[in-house]
Amino acid sequence: MIANARESIRRGLSRLTSSQFVRSVAVVGGGIAAAQAITLAFTPFLTRLYGPEAFGVSAAFTAVMSIITPLATLGYATAIVIPEGDKEAAAIARLSILCALILAPISLLAVHLGQPWIAILTGLQDTPQILYLIPLSLIITAFLSVANQSAIRKGLFKAKARAYVESALGTNLGKLGGGLVAPSGLVLILLTQAGQMLNLFMQLLRVPRQGVLKPSNWIGVRGVGEAAKAQRDFAVYRMPQSIIRAMAMGLPVIVLTALFGSAEAGQYSLTLLILGAPAMLLGDSVGEVFYPKITRAITGNKPKAQVLIVKAIAVLGLVGVATFGLIVIFGDVLVPWLFGAEWGRAGEYSQWVAVWMTAMLATRPAVASMPALELQSVLLLYEIVVTAARAAALYVGFLFGDDLVSIAIFSLINVAGYVGLSAVVLFKAYRRNSEVLNV
Repeated sequence: MIANARESIRRGLSRLTSSQFVRSVAVVGGGIAAAQAITLAFTPFLTRLYGPEAFGVSAAFTAVMSIITPLATLGYATAIVIPEGDKEAAAIARLSILCALILAPISLLAVHLGQPWIAILTGLQDTPQILYLIPLSLIITAFLSVANQSAIRKGLFKAKARAYVESALGTNLGKLGGGLVAPSGLVLILLTQAGQMLNLFMQLLRVPRQGVLKPSNWIGVRGVGEAAKAQRDFAVYRMPQSIIRAMAMGLPVIVLTALFGSAEAGQYSLTLLILGAPAMLLGDSVGEVFYPKITRAITGNKPKAQVLIVKAIAVLGLVGVATFGLIVIFGDVLVPWLFGAEWGRAGEYSQWVAVWMTAMLATRPAVASMPALELQSVLLLYEIVVTAARAAALYVGFLFGDDLVSIAIFSLINVAGYVGLSAVVLFKAYRRNSEVLNV
């Protein structure tokens, strides 16, 4: 019996190592792991140079930018992987860049007219001119999104991973040097923007300049009308959903800044840095590989596509428990020990946020399956409802006069939302599978 079990395990491992899907995930995940290792290695030094207030200012600006950046391509860049031919994919790339080039001057006017209000909201009253980076950031984001999705379409995961690692190293070296010279939230913001440009530049150096990967094919208006019509669900549903999701993610920073102070926002930003970034990026690495795989399975009417979703959720759930379980139990001790005594509140936040991140990571395959299952409208409705619940959770903590209560309830609302969303996706996949079998 033991021999049979060993043989079964050996065959299972052999199938895993020979799977192209697993190898692709390993490449992307390895790059993300290396980049996160670099970031985590620098973070204990950065937290001792900048302090909670500087991190809070940077986090508030980043929260506002994350809300705005889905507008850069109106969500169309995500559709680059869908068409069968490169001609249609290149048209979507041109559409994405055109959206950014139109929206950038509009955002510049909005910043000029609303600068005082936005500066107060982000805590940038002393350096409001930094807000003029928003139009430039929209353009950088658009080009980076097109480059990323084009590389995913061609399966160039290694090039993406290497570019991400190199940009992470360059960004953190810059932040370290900036912290030694002039530690401030402004420096953190500027260097984060520079890191995005570095990521784009390093990726473009490593991909073949042909077809949808040729940057000159990203400029122009040829075929953009047809592309906009064919992929309109991404603008109608995915883009608003992304904005609402970004608002929900940035909500704690904005609320903590407004109701409790920038120091509390800085504490939360560290928590999100050490937990949120690994969870989202690891989830995205799986999603980038899983998205085209599940899309082909569903659109090709292959039976039991829901089995792929269930297996991916189960595996990522175990990865989440292994990754964040220790933080759930000992986060209040580990975080201040690693990053400095003044970050004790971040440790308490981390115990609740780790539960949320585990759920978010586990349900990433379900979210990646929604476009192919034609559930974009459901995703948008979900984000609206859950965002309202998240805002209420944060306000309840304010009524109690305790920022930790806000973060705890906020995290539990997120877990409940992800569980419900996964149930809807699996039900839809099961029904679609039944319809295919009955045809």
